[in-house]
Amino acid sequence: MNNTTKWIIGIIIVVAIIWFGFLKKSGEPTSNEPIKIGFVSSLSGEASTWGEPLKSGFDFAIDEINKNGGIKGRLIEPFYEDDACEAKTGVSAFSKLIDINKVKIITGTVCSSVAMSVSPKTQENRVLYIATGATDPEVVKQGDLIFRMWVSDSYEAEEVGKYAVKELNLKNMAIVYVNDNPAGASLKDNFKSVVESGGGKIIGTEGVSSKENDFRTVFTKLMSSEFDGIYIMVMPDQMATAINQLRELNYKGVVFAYAPSIYAEGVASKLKNKDNIYYAIPVEKRETNFWSDYKNTKGKEADLLVALGYDSGKIIIDGLNQCGEDNECIKNYILSLKNYQTVRGLLSFDKDGDVTGVDFEIKQP
Repeated sequence: MNNTTKWIIGIIIVVAIIWFGFLKKSGEPTSNEPIKIGFVSSLSGEASTWGEPLKSGFDFAIDEINKNGGIKGRLIEPFYEDDACEAKTGVSAFSKLIDINKVKIITGTVCSSVAMSVSPKTQENRVLYIATGATDPEVVKQGDLIFRMWVSDSYEAEEVGKYAVKELNLKNMAIVYVNDNPAGASLKDNFKSVVESGGGKIIGTEGVSSKENDFRTVFTKLMSSEFDGIYIMVMPDQMATAINQLRELNYKGVVFAYAPSIYAEGVASKLKNKDNIYYAIPVEKRETNFWSDYKNTKGKEADLLVALGYDSGKIIIDGLNQCGEDNECIKNYILSLKNYQTVRGLLSFDKDGDVTGVDFEIKQP
């Protein structure tokens, strides 16, 4: 082999190395294998009315991208697990996906108790984790690869608290909250802070189990002191029961209900009296063709929870298109997003991976 031949071969090798590096950097696939994404949510139990709509929206996003050829020719392969809104079950589900299925991206969580419990596992294994609707403000602070697509509880508690003291001029308030879920304590504390800073007073606070179905004793205890408004943060399958029992005790004042629970499918229809009930929820901005496409495909309207599931899948897909399966790159991509177009409106992300730029409105069931 003469020197000229060696020189040419050397150039070819260098060019090949540079080209391969460029392809990898730009997110081009180095494999035809499917891209694995885990979806873990509450598909059974008291929070399934949150988890099932999220799954429907997530599935719609995955079906959409796969029908169009996937990510640069690679299809998405979803792996599903049920956390039943229980921390121990959630840890087992995440461990299976990470250790056995070798999944590096997971989304779908709606219960903060699950999100807080599984975060150490996702961080240790550098798994990108979209804790979709786990609303405790502390969730996204558990690590640099943790994000959320729904606003934290601090926003909702602030909105209903301000409405209570500024718009309705309520002076004395009571609180009932689930005490076995970190989101419950967060909502209670934030609501109390906003009401008191606005000149109102919290006359009583009572915690209940997320499994409770008889709230009469708790309400009777609170009603020994007069209040003109009460904030109720319980699970979806508890909400209508709690409000109905409160009315049965002849309470005619204002009720502020935890939005994700009273908004969940079928809850409002179980209320015997909808007078003086309020909740704060992000403004429903029906943007993009998703809403009509979903209705045409499924034969029914999507709600905000379905849209949330879709957005969670879509932001992962966009990240994969930008970065390939490089979670550090996807992390930086998400953090850089300003006025990102979701089907629910434009969103941005703060330094902790939490969504910002969300407008709220007060609604009645």
